[in-house]
Amino acid sequence: MKGDKAMSSTDEQINSRILAFIRKRVPDADVADLDRPIYDLDVDSLDVVDLTNALEGEFAVQADLDRVSECLTLADLRTYFQELIGAP
Repeated sequence: MKGDKAMSSTDEQINSRILAFIRKRVPDADVADLDRPIYDLDVDSLDVVDLTNALEGEFAVQADLDRVSECLTLADLRTYFQELIGAP
């Protein structure tokens, strides 16, 4: 089970980038907030595109915006980027 494993450095980088982004809106956000619906975090679709662009640049991947739009939580977005990156 993934929760039983230590977090990889890629996972930590993704979490760090997402948390830095979300803390612009929700200063006290933590990893648990990644499971909340995106729009409950005062984040709109343009914010998600900005975050996606930042993650694409940091990890040198290209995301499918249709797939990104299916992500209901930032944890879903994290999982999608882990797949793109090929993170364990």
